[in-house]
Amino acid sequence: MTDQQTPDHFANMDPRTAALMKAALAAPKTHAVISTYADGSQRRYDTRNAASAENHAVGERRKIGRDLISRETGGIVRVVSVEIVPIA
Repeated sequence: MTDQQTPDHFANMDPRTAALMKAALAAPKTHAVISTYADGSQRRYDTRNAASAENHAVGERRKIGRDLISRETGGIVRVVSVEIVPIA
């Protein structure tokens, strides 16, 4: 497949389902979950609504105070706070 050819992931799908999924994917991101680490770095996860942000934040809050391995550096990091903020 070349760069000019893009697969249509919705081609073999029921048209109503495809339309629903396309609309969901096109919806704007309205909230972000920001996790802050002890070294001052932050990680941001954008969501489409406040409920999705809260759901993601629940899992992130479980990590507060734990030593984790950073995906970016491979070093040990500690989550110190998690907050939900609206995207302007």
